Amino acid sequence: MTYFKVKIRRECNTTRTFNVTASKSQEALLAAALQLRDEGVADAKGIEVLGQINSLRD
Repeated sequence: MTYFKVKIRRECNTTRTFNVTASKSQEALLAAALQLRDEGVADAKGIEVLGQINSLRD
């Protein structure tokens, strides 16, 4: 598994970043979207993978 940093843009012009574990970048996008859904966030307008990181703390 690899660690990825994912950035979420919301309609209220705020951003949020997540550190997620996945085997490829597409799975990182899915993991971030599922985490947003679990938190009840419904106004996301963009999700992008910023890059691969060394650990979840980066």
